[in-house]
Formats: sequence, C-alpha cells, structure tokens
Amino acid sequence: MRVIPALLAASAGILLLNAPATASTKAMSEPTAEELRAAPIAEEADAEVKLALLRYGNGLTVEFNDSQPSGDVGLVQTAFIGRARLFARESGDSFLETYLKITPASVAVPQRLVEAHGTKPLPAELQRRTVTKELVEVDGLATPAVPTMSGAVNCNKTYYPWYHWRDVGHPGMLPRDSYSSSYGGKYVNADSWLINCLSAGNPPQIAAHHRLFYFNNVLSKWAEQSDTLVYPGQEQHVEKGIINRYRRIIQDDTWGSDPNCLSCTYTREGRFHD
Repeated sequence: MRVIPALLAASAGILLLNAPATASTKAMSEPTAEELRAAPIAEEADAEVKLALLRYGNGLTVEFNDSQPSGDVGLVQTAFIGRARLFARESGDSFLETYLKITPASVAVPQRLVEAHGTKPLPAELQRRTVTKELVEVDGLATPAVPTMSGAVNCNKTYYPWYHWRDVGHPGMLPRDSYSSSYGGKYVNADSWLINCLSAGNPPQIAAHHRLFYFNNVLSKWAEQSDTLVYPGQEQHVEKGIINRYRRIIQDDTWGSDPNCLSCTYTREGRFHD
C-alpha cells in the first residue's frame, strides 16, 4: 500500500516528539511521591478525540481514542453482562495490533494508531487496509475471534490476569484514588475495570465512574485524560497509554458511597504496566 512509507515517517516523528528528555534538556527534577499526592487536578482536561467507534452485534462497544496534547492513545470496552464479553488484549500488542485483530479487512484503520505503533515493524495485515484520518464508525460487526476473559461475569469476577488492587462491591464502598508512584513510579499504561452490580433497567443515574490522569510536569498538576461511566448491568475496561509517565486512576460512584443504598454496588480493579 503506497501510504505505508509516509506513515512510517510520521511514526518516527511522533516517537521523536514523545521521547523522554535527556539530562541536558530536562528542565525540572522528578516530583516526589508526596508532591504527586499533593498536586491538584488541572481545571482543563485533555481533549479526547475519538478515532474509532466499533459496535458489535452482541452489544459490545469498543472505542479507540487519542488524548491531546498529551499524546496518549486509549481504548474503552463496554458490554452488558450476559450479552457480551470484554476481550482480553494480548500482552505486548500495540493498539494498532489489537485494532487489526478485532476488525475485518473492510474496516478502515485510524492513522493515529499507525503513528502510535512504536518501533516494531508494521503488521503485514495493514497492507490490506485503508488508512484514514477520519473517525471510523461501524455498526453490526461480527463478534471478534479473539480471547475473552473466562468464567461467568458477576461482582465476584476478576478481569485482569493480575492487578495492583481489587475491591469487591459492597454498600458504602469509599472512592479509591490510586497513584502509579505507589506501585513503582512511572508506567506506559493505566488500566481500570469496573462492573456495575445492579441489573440492567435500573436508573442510569446509579452509575460507577472511573477517571484516568497523567502528571503534567510543566503545570505540576494532574491532567484528566478519560472520564467514563458504567451503567447498571454493564462492565467496562478503560486503558490509556503509550508514553512512560506518572499516572493516576480515581474509581468512585454517583451515589456518594451511600451505605443505605444496599443494592448500589460495583466491583473495581486497576493496574499500571509497561
């Protein structure tokens, strides 16, 4: 496909743009864990640009997005419990490789995913695809032939094969605010999984909630990259990454941890990884 050399050049440019600062160019020292916890959240969030919105016949919805100006790519999977399963991303796959595995050859590929692929050779499958700068939106896709997490989905279920924290839903569960500095420092990716334990059909106002952030060294503040809700009867996985940086995940609810709302529960997991 003739566009590939140009995309390789663009990819190299992105990598240079996002390369870590060297000792001679780094303008400020690394913040301490205490400074990271004390830093405020910036009033202005990153702009989250949708790259692709994929809807499958079984009810699974998958969104790929791009956060600007931070340059992190993201993935959001949402499914209704009992209708569809979230798929398991293969360790080491780029967002581009995941996209190619879950879409047929007839579906165009967002150029940003090609740019963010990294230094590995581009997949041969890309030669069969159209690459576009436009939003890709497709309905009625066949269920992707990729692995899903095994076992029945319920509030005792785990989603990730390993995690940094996991809280099984119970009434009055307080919000969790998790910093990558508590688990080793900077990471390339942040993952958040929530399952709303109420059955589908309950009021949508009873939602679980996750927000993902990165630490903006210039502002010395946390910049929000993703803010999504999980409605009754749904589970959702959110991933954001590609650049090594300090990250943060806040998981909470819309009912204020009210312990009198006995059926208002959600289970949560999260992790940071490279």
